[in-house]
Amino acid sequence: MTSSVSLGSLLLLALLVFPSTTTAQPATGFQYAVKFICGKADGRFLAPGVYFTAINVHNPSRAVSSFLKKVAIALPGERTGRVSPFFEARLQADEALEIECPDILQHAQSTDDFLKGFVVLQSRAEFDVVAVYTAAGATGQVETLHLERVSPRTLRLQRGSPRRP
Repeated sequence: MTSSVSLGSLLLLALLVFPSTTTAQPATGFQYAVKFICGKADGRFLAPGVYFTAINVHNPSRAVSSFLKKVAIALPGERTGRVSPFFEARLQADEALEIECPDILQHAQSTDDFLKGFVVLQSRAEFDVVAVYTAAGATGQVETLHLERVSPRTLRLQRGSPRRP
């Protein structure tokens, strides 16, 4: 009987010192903040010209992956702009989609001629995200092109959160 009490005491002590690793932890996910510039700049804040952004999102996994996207507008003079609600999107295995200036303006509910800010993507799966920036001058021809691979930031997503992908 002494050995069973000792064994029980040891088990209780082990549970207190080494808690179970099966307790619920917040899920992890990924967030991508992609800079966008869309529209015709008059030269006050950026060089005069027409700016375009195309954001390419690719699902490299073998499973269907959902993600959320929103638009956060940045205003000149260190002012904050509107932030849209999240919109859900889904990609099958190896599929890709592109988010362009008309999509961004629609999600931002903006009729402005010129808009800057961030498209924010949140997902449980890691994606390939590449931004394509182009600008045209007075001739209307493309004068500059830049590609940028956007790295993910790791997030801890709270279970039950409405912002969970």
